[in-house]
Amino acid sequence: MMPLASGKEERMRYRTWVFGLTGCLLMAGSVYGFVLFMKRAEWKLNAMETVMPVRMLQSGEVIQTSMLRKVVIATAAHHTEGLTDPKEVVGKTVVAPIASNEEIAAWKLSDGPSVPLKGERYFSFKTDAVANVNNMVRRGDRVDVWVEFAAPKPLQTTDGTLWSVGAVKIIEGLTVSAVKTAEGAEVSDTGALEAVVQSNRTQLHNARSKPLGKPELNTYIMNDEIYDAYVLGTIGGTIKLALPDLTAAHDAGARVTGLFRELKAADAFTKTPNAVSVRGEIKRSEVSGQELPGWSAAPEAKATEVK
Repeated sequence: MMPLASGKEERMRYRTWVFGLTGCLLMAGSVYGFVLFMKRAEWKLNAMETVMPVRMLQSGEVIQTSMLRKVVIATAAHHTEGLTDPKEVVGKTVVAPIASNEEIAAWKLSDGPSVPLKGERYFSFKTDAVANVNNMVRRGDRVDVWVEFAAPKPLQTTDGTLWSVGAVKIIEGLTVSAVKTAEGAEVSDTGALEAVVQSNRTQLHNARSKPLGKPELNTYIMNDEIYDAYVLGTIGGTIKLALPDLTAAHDAGARVTGLFRELKAADAFTKTPNAVSVRGEIKRSEVSGQELPGWSAAPEAKATEVK
């Protein structure tokens, strides 16, 4: 007959079992904690902080600090054109709507001045949807200004080449400060956005093609020379605005074209000369017209020479 184990031996076996179980639990906890730590470290390596709006931002709005929030996203989800530093965003004007869950792409912002600088002032002019590029012009845009003539104007270069020109570009990069309806409301885009997987140009077109309101009055930021050019343009023909590629960067400020200065010197906007003689070559980017080989003015009609 086997002797019964003493109480001391029973306690030793119990302690051994408890210590073993505790060791297993501690080891399992350490492994679990290490796994969590590694996952956290891996997440930090694959995550980043970026900037998003607190609400939908519409075209023409000037971004303030209160409109932004910092968000942590997966690095793989970062938009290649997204700006991550609020300093790169604050003070800029929205070109196309930006959703509250969307990173702020650089092309959707304009750094044009929202207030007149030294030597500049606000000027307002009547407009309509046709002049405003089928109602696609918004506050904060930089537009080119063209003049359409009632009848083609003959231009003659110094080498004798003659052009029949129906329209000329007189201003480039003019800042639009406001686009108002007859009731005084700002013309803006609709809040709906298409899928951000679309190209920049497609997103911009879709946003601009759904305006809220019809334009009645445009306000621009102008210096004296640009104001003079715009007024002479309204006298000489019909003003039409043109939108450059808003998805591309535009660093140059507003300026009048060299062709405008030559036409102004020849009184081409206030008179109807038979032909205007311009110095140098005519840039095709500044005219809408064509060369007329063999065409010449009447013998008694002398070209108006720019002095």
